[in-house]
Amino acid sequence: MNRVLVLVIVGVGLVAAACGNGAKAANSSTSPTPDRTAQFRNGASGQLVQVNGQTLILTGPNGDLTVTISSSTTFSRTSTAVLADIVPGQCLVATGAKDAAGQLVAMTVRLSPKTSAGCAAANRVGPSPSPGASPRPIPSGQPGQAFVSGEVSAAAGVSITVLTAASGSQTITVPTTATVTRMLSASAADLQTGQCVRANGTRDTTGTVEATSIAITPAGPSGTCTTGFGGRGPGRAGASPGAPAPNN
Repeated sequence: MNRVLVLVIVGVGLVAAACGNGAKAANSSTSPTPDRTAQFRNGASGQLVQVNGQTLILTGPNGDLTVTISSSTTFSRTSTAVLADIVPGQCLVATGAKDAAGQLVAMTVRLSPKTSAGCAAANRVGPSPSPGASPRPIPSGQPGQAFVSGEVSAAAGVSITVLTAASGSQTITVPTTATVTRMLSASAADLQTGQCVRANGTRDTTGTVEATSIAITPAGPSGTCTTGFGGRGPGRAGASPGAPAPNN
């Protein structure tokens, strides 16, 4: 009887050892956890400090960023405008607050050319209402804040009529104190150090962004940029200017 009991105990021990070895083998064959540091967010935004041929160096809140451009990269730039520049046929995004009558009184207005796809596509990128800043349209419904987006159908002084996709014609007021900017097509030749640049594209494993589109805005009054991804990118004091921008 004792011999049988010993044999049973030995057998159980061998089975447990075999199971343990099997578990170790299974664990050793498990794929390693992916390195999250290798995952990059698309795009880059910051102040342009160097232009070296097809390579741009931007400085942002977390250091320098490298962006490459090619012949297929599209460019746009933002320039300051005035109330008189708001004319029928343009695409408009206005942000501000509604008055007692429910009419928008604009604080910022972004103008852009109408595309073949209409103003809904042209306005999708969001407004850039002031030099050095790239804010998005303010969602309506927040207390005291609203925006109107569409095509300008009429302009008479500070009264602007906008044909919107959602609710038809709306009349807004654009006071002379409102900040008006205009988006224009551009090229690599428009790149200059000190500008604020937002590059859209994919990042490779080194973090370099291969830009499919570049948006250029002038730096703010203090010479700084508010990046498109949040945070303020300071211009580097004494940064060496880059080589002249390439001509496409």
